[in-house]
Amino acid sequence: MPKQAASAKSTKVSRLEEAIREQRDKLGQLRPNSCYPLLLSNTSIEGHVVDDVYDDLRRNYGVGCDRLDVIVDSGGGDVDAAYNLAQLFRRYGRQRLVFIVPRWAKSAATLLVCGGDSVLMTPVAELGPVDPQITEMNPLERRLEQFSPLHIESTLELIRDEYKAGNKQLADGLMQRLQFPLTLGSYKKSMELGKQYLIKLLSTRMLGGKTHQEVEAVAKRLTEGYADHGFCINLQEAQAIGLEAQELSTEELDIVWEIHRLTRQKSEVERERRRREIEKRIKEIPPELIEKLPSDLFRRPEKQDTASS
Repeated sequence: MPKQAASAKSTKVSRLEEAIREQRDKLGQLRPNSCYPLLLSNTSIEGHVVDDVYDDLRRNYGVGCDRLDVIVDSGGGDVDAAYNLAQLFRRYGRQRLVFIVPRWAKSAATLLVCGGDSVLMTPVAELGPVDPQITEMNPLERRLEQFSPLHIESTLELIRDEYKAGNKQLADGLMQRLQFPLTLGSYKKSMELGKQYLIKLLSTRMLGGKTHQEVEAVAKRLTEGYADHGFCINLQEAQAIGLEAQELSTEELDIVWEIHRLTRQKSEVERERRRREIEKRIKEIPPELIEKLPSDLFRRPEKQDTASS
């Protein structure tokens, strides 16, 4: 990329970052809380994110603060990292911890926001089921498959039904395609992990006044209660299952939505810059090696709406 073009994109990113800071300052004038932006966009919640957030919090808030708002934009990630991150934010929002969701806090990010005292959402904000998404190699067809442990029980039920219906050959064929039993057991156990994390978080902050049975029911709903991992848990659904969720006030909503839009613009600029850098490097690769590269490498990245993790 020419230096002039690279400089222009860098300047545009800087302008967008400044605009985001201005909006955060406006939000701070309306809400008497410290504000932390967890705007991950295309980055999953992983261990390195916990490290980076911890560095930021130590640098900006020292040993902690009394009241903290966290603006979350995330498609999910690792539940262990999300749980660790929730506990970390609690240390920096000792008296009050509020998660603000402009658009997405899906999968493991839903577990994260369940660690607060409440969740503030826009009318189009989405939480999502916390059932883990597992990616494994299918040894028979030699391809990667992604599935939820919830699919295991529905598959076993299908096989039982085929046996009962007398379709033994079909049922035997399905049985042969199943993973090793101990592996299946470990997959189902991974769903219990998410449920345990949810119970620990919900019972000690957001739903602290509820009985264990009530908290467990909410955790079970989030891990086992939805047919698809991408299910849209909007504000009304979040309230219906028992989460402490409210809609942002009009003035706060305008500011939070502008932060969301500016963040998405910044992400688009950064992705375009990375794409051009890759193209520049590829021009230096010998033609015989270019033929071996993935065919969609030069495809313009589409805007990411959701992510399943």
